[in-house]
Amino acid sequence: MRRALEKLARDLGGGRIYGRKSVKSIRGARDSFNRLRIGDYRVMFEAIDVDRVVLVLGIVHRGDLERWIRNR
Repeated sequence: MRRALEKLARDLGGGRIYGRKSVKSIRGARDSFNRLRIGDYRVMFEAIDVDRVVLVLGIVHRGDLERWIRNR
């Protein structure tokens, strides 16, 4: 999982993640963030492009994802 996050940070460009099918943007009523799929787990994160930083908000099993989003 660490290697996937490091690759994600390298792939940041202009606030967007290029060439990654496993990354999706989630927009809610209160905020928006991104989701990275790694096997059965989903890494919820915000990308800070200026410093090429990936701020991990949570690592959630795919079965618990809907509950995690609702409680956020």
